Amino acid sequence: MCEVFPGSRWCVVRENTDRLRTTTIPSFLKLAPRGKLKQNPYEYTHHNGSTILFKGENIQKDPDLDSFKGLEVNGFLLEEINECQQQTLYKCFERAGSWIITGAKYVPHPIILATCNPTNGWVKELVYNPWRKGELKEKWIYIPAKITDNPHLPAEYVESLKNLPRYEYEVFVEGNWDVQLKTGGEFLKGFEIDKHVKPVKYNSESTIHISIDSNVDPYIAVTCWQLLKVNDKWIIRQINELPAIDPYNTARKAGEQVANWLRSIGYNQRVFMYGDRSTKNRNNIDDDKRSFYQIFVDSIKKQGFVIEDKFLGHAPSVSLIGDFVNAIFDGTLTFSEIEIGEHCKKSINDYIETKQDKDGSILKKRETNPKTKVSFEPNGHLTDTLKDFIVQAFNKEFNQFVNRFKVLVPGGVKTVNQRSNITF
Repeated sequence: MCEVFPGSRWCVVRENTDRLRTTTIPSFLKLAPRGKLKQNPYEYTHHNGSTILFKGENIQKDPDLDSFKGLEVNGFLLEEINECQQQTLYKCFERAGSWIITGAKYVPHPIILATCNPTNGWVKELVYNPWRKGELKEKWIYIPAKITDNPHLPAEYVESLKNLPRYEYEVFVEGNWDVQLKTGGEFLKGFEIDKHVKPVKYNSESTIHISIDSNVDPYIAVTCWQLLKVNDKWIIRQINELPAIDPYNTARKAGEQVANWLRSIGYNQRVFMYGDRSTKNRNNIDDDKRSFYQIFVDSIKKQGFVIEDKFLGHAPSVSLIGDFVNAIFDGTLTFSEIEIGEHCKKSINDYIETKQDKDGSILKKRETNPKTKVSFEPNGHLTDTLKDFIVQAFNKEFNQFVNRFKVLVPGGVKTVNQRSNITF
């Protein structure tokens, strides 16, 4: 902008002056600018008279942002805007475009640029969430980019990033805005992203298990699993997720999506089906009164696959299923381990974000789609597919777990209070 608009003035803002000195200025000097940079304060003068001011927000020393008052510039660059305050952005809107370039034929429009790593703060609420919903303000632009989009990074550096803890890797390498650290009250309290998220792949020698939960918004939840026996332990492995998002959130299209994926990986064995029993309820929408489950399964059968129904004849207590699944996650039960594919982003986020209700079941909060005005539950559906699959695939072990405090005594069964030492 300095080169294009002679005599223009710009301001680069960072959280504080020390960050400017240690990160921003070294990066700027890599550009080999043709002008001069003076220090205390940092100010760059381009060869054509344009200038760049480097400014720390320094909110603790200047809570009212008095240093921005009277600042005349054409625009700003806020580096790591998530580390700055929201009021600083509004102050930049106030000052951008206030510098008049006397006698210039062309003048820049006021512009504010910002960079940011994924974060769960005000930037996500103000920019990312509206962008994802297609509701970003007019003249606002969000450009997603990953560190791996830089073709000049050394391969050794990119490889070394894999040593990051899983959460940091998702945020800083994968650019995942939705993953978050556990804040307490999770339904899957035993799930740990560092421990359970792994680079899993489809095993062509093992059968595939599909778990479903019927919704319309935000999607029909579909997860794909395999069970691998290693020595005496079962590895419960999520190999894919296929959430059917609008316009594919119908039973038929969701089933077709599953069948197409099975064909794409060359799968030719039978398919085991699991899920919420409510998917089998008959309805009056279909002319033949077929249930969601029947329509979904028929769409898969039409492409030549054999389906085996693994649904239970009853629906166990959700809180008890949660206890059982968490006991597997945290290692209390040793008969199995759970691995979640690192590419199953929506599932990982749902497993973290889904909270527990007061009765131990899943807390299902509701939101309203601002466009359709339809009320829906944003979280818990993929978590439902996980819990339903595990309790149905390992129902024998579940019943042993539920009855672990009960012992046979003459004349019946007695419940003991102390913790049982039984492991499965």
